[in-house]
Amino acid sequence: MPNLPEVLPAGLEWLDVSHNQLSSLPENLPATLTTLAVNRNELTRLPEALPPGLEHLFANYNQLTSLPENLLTQLGADANVDLYGNPLPEQVLTNLHTAVSAAGYAGPSVMLPDNDASELSSTDDEQDASLTEAVAGWLRGNPKDGDREVLDAWRTSAEEPGAEEYALFLGKLFESVNSDNQEFQQSVANDLREAAKNPQLRAQYFQLAADANQTCEDRRTLTWNGMQTARLIADVENGVYDDGARLPDLIELGRVMFGLDALEGIAREKADSLGSVDSAENIDPIEVYLAYQNKLRERLGLQHVAPNMRFFEVSGVTDAHVDNAEITVRNKEAAEIADYLATDWQPWDDVVSRIAPDDHAAMQDQLIDAMGEEFDNRLEQQLADRGLSGTDSDLVEDAKRELGAEVRKEIAREIKGALRDRVLNDHGLRL
Repeated sequence: MPNLPEVLPAGLEWLDVSHNQLSSLPENLPATLTTLAVNRNELTRLPEALPPGLEHLFANYNQLTSLPENLLTQLGADANVDLYGNPLPEQVLTNLHTAVSAAGYAGPSVMLPDNDASELSSTDDEQDASLTEAVAGWLRGNPKDGDREVLDAWRTSAEEPGAEEYALFLGKLFESVNSDNQEFQQSVANDLREAAKNPQLRAQYFQLAADANQTCEDRRTLTWNGMQTARLIADVENGVYDDGARLPDLIELGRVMFGLDALEGIAREKADSLGSVDSAENIDPIEVYLAYQNKLRERLGLQHVAPNMRFFEVSGVTDAHVDNAEITVRNKEAAEIADYLATDWQPWDDVVSRIAPDDHAAMQDQLIDAMGEEFDNRLEQQLADRGLSGTDSDLVEDAKRELGAEVRKEIAREIKGALRDRVLNDHGLRL
């Protein structure tokens, strides 16, 4: 779509024309407009007069070289403006930075383009300073004994692949909606202390941050949530839960991970349905997923994720959607958590292999044995039940592939489930 009508419907509150070829917008937008999304078009300028009630202006990845003169005074303090990915002149950026940083500033929150090329092209000394300064910035607000050693550990990683991007990621977290939250500040600081002791975890963080700096704030928040999930799994790998007394905590962690997996599927389906109903081309399941994580943080015990998100209002997720998602997750958990632990969640298997090595080894042997004659007999019975036994057609071969996968899962559920129950009973636990 190359252009919009000069006169848009009166009373219009939401306009999303992202991913088109628009080079300009109507000068007189409806006064009722609260959300305007024009991401990834070819706009070189915005209308000088914006609707007085505009709360969300998304204009990333256009060709903007100038901005309305009164942009920061036309919109209120609750408004958000995303200008990321535009070739704004240095003087315009400087003026914006000065204005939004001034004492008493009461205008909108503005996401500006970053000169990533200059931020990510530095000398080795600058790389070292960039990472350690970013880490120190978070530790400074929540100091603890041993932080000097923490900084030394991060300094040793400053030249590793992805370290610069991670430093930039930490810097951008300072600008996020969560940065003023004391709980979040402590979480970031403690996370940095934990990762300082784990080179493999630091490498994971560097990898996860690689693409996060090119996206919006909420995407970075979701990336940080993913880093916290990686840290929790790293605790399992490092034996934190190998003490039998921690087994209840491991089960609770499994419930959290099950809930996150379930929410991801729910978010994907919801994004598809929202896109179909609203004809919204750019509804992103990742944005919807963060909305579910954020709103169900307390109810589903997702304490490791960030407490806030910037743009929940434009995710398309309603309170009713959130309530329904909670019910779905709880119902799925009640029906599936036992099998999830036994057959799908590797951390459970890893811990069991260490706290009950003989039983685990016996289970592995039993599983291997069952994939021989036992598997063949069950598969043949499944084929016979469908009237496909004794034939060699392509239909039978397709059925063997499909039914074979189901039979393998069935055998694994029985054998691994028996070990799960034995371990739980030995520790006086029930799911």
